[in-house]
Amino acid sequence: MRRLSLLLAITGLTQIAAPLYAQEVSISKDTKGFYFTAGVGAAWAANPSLSAAQSGSVAGVNYSGVLTGTQNLGGSVAAEGGLGYDFGNNLRGEVTYVLNSFSVGSTTISGNYRLTGGFTGNIPITANVDASGTINTNSVFTSGYYDFRTKSKFTPYIGAGLGWTSVSAPMLPYSGTATVQNVATGFSGTSGASSASALGYIAKIGVAYAVAKPADIYFEGIYQGNTGVTISDVEFGALNSFGARFGVRYKFGI
Repeated sequence: MRRLSLLLAITGLTQIAAPLYAQEVSISKDTKGFYFTAGVGAAWAANPSLSAAQSGSVAGVNYSGVLTGTQNLGGSVAAEGGLGYDFGNNLRGEVTYVLNSFSVGSTTISGNYRLTGGFTGNIPITANVDASGTINTNSVFTSGYYDFRTKSKFTPYIGAGLGWTSVSAPMLPYSGTATVQNVATGFSGTSGASSASALGYIAKIGVAYAVAKPADIYFEGIYQGNTGVTISDVEFGALNSFGARFGVRYKFGI
């Protein structure tokens, strides 16, 4: 009698749990279709190298040289939005717009001036520059993703993409001190606004959680960068950053 009661209880629990399990799996299984994605977070840049060629003439003495250094950048608020398509076999594709806005910090540049005309030789120069403002990147990426489907609402994924990036610097006020042969001279000014285009690249690793059949929320770690650019006669090396983003994906027609 006890065995029969236990069997009936297990059968009843199974009948109750089965629809719940089926619903759990149906939420996370492959479903083809278009979706909208949007996310916001933060990014931290690896400081890019910079170099600036300079030349001129003072009192009949010509000078020329290249000053090099590293541009210190602070953190950035990062945002992304776009459209994607789920192909239904663990593969997805997206076209997204990504905005980063890195704060500009102080930097030190140094080099040597080569002198000609009335005097010859090399003169070392060092400049400490303080600037305020931002360097912005506006990017459009085409990316592919692979979803690691599970029997739960959680779906880990990886992705990577290539695209176009515009690196822009608005008018930046700056000041500093230049030292030439142990003689220090102060300077200040405002740089002109300028921008340049570059090849952009991005890689992600993250996990999504199905809050409903058409909607997921996600958290991801991001590596993003672009090839070097020249802005206002200053050559910047690759601008790479690491970041984290939280967002939502909503699938149409579900």
